Amino acid sequence: MMARFSGVLTKLCKVSRPMNKSLFLTRLRTEIAYQWGVFRSVVDWTIFLYLFIPVIVIGGYYYYTWWADIPSWIKGIPLSFIISLLYLYCWQGRIRTFLEEADQLFLLQKRSLVITLKKWTRNLYVIGHSIGILVLIAVLAPFLFNHYTLSLGEIFVFAIYFISLKALILGWKQYLDGIVSTWKKSLYTILIFLACGIFTTTLVMWTLDTSILFLFIISGIQWFLFIWNSSRRINRLTTFSNDVDIEKQAKLVYVKSIFLFSEYVEKVPSQKKRSPLFYRNSKRIFKNRNRRKSLRELCIKVFFRNRSYLFQCLQITSITTVALLIIPPIWIKCLIFFGFIIILRMWVKIVVNRIMANHFIVNVRKDDIIRIQAEHYIVNFISLPVILIVGLILILISLSRILL
Repeated sequence: MMARFSGVLTKLCKVSRPMNKSLFLTRLRTEIAYQWGVFRSVVDWTIFLYLFIPVIVIGGYYYYTWWADIPSWIKGIPLSFIISLLYLYCWQGRIRTFLEEADQLFLLQKRSLVITLKKWTRNLYVIGHSIGILVLIAVLAPFLFNHYTLSLGEIFVFAIYFISLKALILGWKQYLDGIVSTWKKSLYTILIFLACGIFTTTLVMWTLDTSILFLFIISGIQWFLFIWNSSRRINRLTTFSNDVDIEKQAKLVYVKSIFLFSEYVEKVPSQKKRSPLFYRNSKRIFKNRNRRKSLRELCIKVFFRNRSYLFQCLQITSITTVALLIIPPIWIKCLIFFGFIIILRMWVKIVVNRIMANHFIVNVRKDDIIRIQAEHYIVNFISLPVILIVGLILILISLSRILL
């Protein structure tokens, strides 16, 4: 009887291992097919041929020239800026789980399947993000070797440290995602981001001047903390609902980026009650009101009370500002600035048209001169101050480069 029971148990173990791997591979193939479909919906062969290939060729040429001759613009950039750039990249992305709502049935019957799936996906995304760190360091290698005069061993330990830091931050973000309170989550994230950033920059600069071995030891400690915390969280099934919600958001992140600038896709507002940042008390903006001013006031209040609109505007502005700071040639900066003006005004116009399409103001016809005038006013009212600020930043950057 015992021999028969042990034989059945051995067969079950042999079957469960291939099943664990098969479940992971099935979810991985499904995810790759889904994201590939999203990519193909935006980038067809013409865009790939006329945009991506020239960018790859031109980028490869410039990368080759960096090994032969260091560009002049890198001379004014300290090593701490490169460290900060790598640190910012460490905060990008997250560890996914490939969990679905139907997997809750396995919690009581096949608990090991869920745990094994989470382990496989953790290893997959840690390896993927580690490759991303290596690629970024490879891009920066000409500067690290020739300008900052780092040795191959120092760059190797440099890469190991940021890979371990990336894994540790990914583990922290899993715990931060479990915080229900929005303000607590934001506060903890900001504090950890600032404290860890100051510590990382100071530590790397100090170890490069003294002993790189200490940085290698810190990397080992970070790996130990990540594996220890991650293993505890993987074996904890009480986080299942939170993992499923995060998985849904992570799966649709690229789709949301595409829909962000789509005029014809409705954005579902958040169901959480939040106080607006601006115009909390609905007071009049214009003292003497008429149809034209009432429509302007409505659009202004809707825009500045909507957090998503403000965040999207901040994203467009911050990305442009970073590009102006990093890209050296002035003529490319000017092209980026003019492209920013076009994109920003188009986006504001899309937002205004979305506001105008509300049922409360449907009685104002599209060809009504008041609606057209209000639309032009709001586009200028929102876009011009932002354009002036970015333009001032461009002028200051250009003057500093010329004077230096």
